[in-house]
Amino acid sequence: MTSQVFAITRRGIISLLIALASSFALMTHFFNADSYSAVDQFFLFAIPFISLVVCIYPLLPRLEEFFIYASVPVRLSLSVLAMFAALIVLLPVINITSFGFYPAFLSLFSVFLALTLPAVPFLQKSIEAGASSHLLARWTFSTIAAFLLIGFLDDFYNSFFEIVCLTLLLQVILSVAGDLVLEGIGRLFRRGVFDTVIIFLLYLLLILFAAVTFSSNQAFPLFPAEHFTLRPDLQPAFLIPSLLFLPWQIWLDFQIKTRGIHAAMKDTKFYSFIERNLPGIALASVFLGIYLLNAAVINHPRFDVDDIYFDADGLNYRLRLTTDTWRDYYWRSVHPFMILLLKPPVDLLSFFLKGDKLFGVYLFVSGAGAACVYLAWAFIREVTKNSIYASLIAALLGLSTSHLFFGSFIESYIFLAASLLLFHVLLIKDRPFPALVMAGLATIGITHSNFAQNVIAFFSVKFNIKQTIRFVATVLVFLVLLTLLNNLLYPEAHPFFFVPSTLQAEGQNLFPLNMLRIQALTRAFLFHNVVAPTPILYADDIPFVQFRFFKPEINSLSKYETPLQNFAAWIWMGLLVLAVLTYFINFKKNNHKPISLALLACILMNLGLHLRYGKELFLYSPNWTYALILLAGLGWQGIAKHKWFQTVLLLFLIFLAINNGLLLRGIIEILAPQI
Repeated sequence: MTSQVFAITRRGIISLLIALASSFALMTHFFNADSYSAVDQFFLFAIPFISLVVCIYPLLPRLEEFFIYASVPVRLSLSVLAMFAALIVLLPVINITSFGFYPAFLSLFSVFLALTLPAVPFLQKSIEAGASSHLLARWTFSTIAAFLLIGFLDDFYNSFFEIVCLTLLLQVILSVAGDLVLEGIGRLFRRGVFDTVIIFLLYLLLILFAAVTFSSNQAFPLFPAEHFTLRPDLQPAFLIPSLLFLPWQIWLDFQIKTRGIHAAMKDTKFYSFIERNLPGIALASVFLGIYLLNAAVINHPRFDVDDIYFDADGLNYRLRLTTDTWRDYYWRSVHPFMILLLKPPVDLLSFFLKGDKLFGVYLFVSGAGAACVYLAWAFIREVTKNSIYASLIAALLGLSTSHLFFGSFIESYIFLAASLLLFHVLLIKDRPFPALVMAGLATIGITHSNFAQNVIAFFSVKFNIKQTIRFVATVLVFLVLLTLLNNLLYPEAHPFFFVPSTLQAEGQNLFPLNMLRIQALTRAFLFHNVVAPTPILYADDIPFVQFRFFKPEINSLSKYETPLQNFAAWIWMGLLVLAVLTYFINFKKNNHKPISLALLACILMNLGLHLRYGKELFLYSPNWTYALILLAGLGWQGIAKHKWFQTVLLLFLIFLAINNGLLLRGIIEILAPQI
């Protein structure tokens, strides 16, 4: 009887204290008590106080059961979480020395603690099972990833409620993803110390590259830093749900596993795909962030003319993909149904970004660049069965001059590279004929001349004239139909490719073949597309300084001038020579000769095309850079497992990242004062 009386008294006192603190905090900080008379203030305080006591008292027995059930470490952990959550809310708005701080702190602490207590049984079981460190690691991963994502999304979803909902949604999704990531890290550790160190250093390099890119971009007014950081006034809306999600993550994990949801998820093709390809997806995700940071600067709307960067049509493509101005004012037929391929995805992305088409196209272009990284990883992994080596080769493609720039710039070339990479991956994985047709249609829809690469690769691998003719005929039939549909949906988007007179405009891009152009071709195909030289600066044609690697109008060609440029170029030359030597040394053991010949033929096809065609050869470099990198990756296959070679490749990536990063920074440093 005494214990029962004591329990009732204890609960009554706790209810009164919490209700007292909460009522005082509400009256002081939310109800503007100073504007009321003394009598009104009494009722403003008393009525909520009584209501809260009535509500809190019946809840306390159940909450006490949870609290008593918990061990001391669990009680302490939940109390610390609740304390931090309360401080996050109060410190920005109330001085800790103010008397009003303490009632508000007590009330919020009580609320947050009460919200976490029902998760106690699951938290206690996880600690007893020794799984707490694993769950804490998952929560850390999901919180960091969610913070970065919401830092980007908060410019489109900017209410407190929206951020809370996004935080909880992302925490749930990323918590499941974190489980896969930790499993992948575990498998990596089991492979050996060296593999773990190589991947750790690779990701450290890329994360530092992204951090330096963000930091250096902040020095320029052009860079919208606010689009990549969480607004201070919305940080509590992220931090509080994230903290309170920690114990509930354990409950969620328990529910997923005991109710068979986890087993059902593992049986799906989507889950299996993510699990098998996680290293490539993770690598591509990091490059997505890098490309997006650059895209927000080099595509700034104030750069309102074409031909600033390497003769590229940035303004033209920005207008066509982000506005209702679909007409190609250069009136060229080489992109048969490019608008039909690219504009709907941009519109879809912008729908999820509250109608912001500019950032929709930034995200789409960066996503295409990231897709190239993933596809390169998938290709090399399929050939070598070595995920570590595949990650190094994919990072090489992602950090190359060609992909670092065109993976961020609004143009069509990165989409063409993605479609060509996709076609080669489908070929090497022996995917069905319809899949190859779809990939071929993407290529020919963006630029019809590069469909020749699809045909070359198809014939080299299948080595069947009848199937090749069937492939070409099928793609061409759909090409005509989709081109008609393109111009029906987007009137006058392009002239029709099958009208001969439309090709006459291409004559202005023909230049004589001379020794300078031969030198430019060699550098563009083997060096400038991977290791950036010092660009040519030209200031006579447009209001901005133009950047070129080759300008035939004035017979000028970029050179490697700095020690870093020369050092990186010489290492790359050595690696290319090594690729040729190891390819022929291991020629008899090579089980992928057809795809190697296909990649080489694709490079030679582009070389033949550009003997006279093209002002700035770097502009077209995504059309063959993928083939060069994949061919080199196949050439190094015989030494891919050697630790010394992976170390050399990683060191080269470090120099490459610094060199090519300096190119982009140098471009913005020159352009920024002209705005």
